[in-house]
Amino acid sequence: MSCDARGVLLVTREMEGTFTHVARQRIELHCSLPAGHAGPHRDELNVQEWLVVQGRPTLLLRDESESPESANAAQPRPKVSD
Repeated sequence: MSCDARGVLLVTREMEGTFTHVARQRIELHCSLPAGHAGPHRDELNVQEWLVVQGRPTLLLRDESESPESANAAQPRPKVSD
């Protein structure tokens, strides 16, 4: 039986010339570990880990704004936790 933990990941980007970030993508996360596992929840399909805070829905944010310097460099995405 799988863990029933769920979360939402919002991928954002910065609007050029402003201090505003907008959601570019919304991803539903589902823990793929067995029920009763120890440690953070993990969605292996979307390569995300998170902790659940009791009484609060899990919402993760990942900023994928590109600067001219980073557009040419391949960098791994950090794991995001709540």
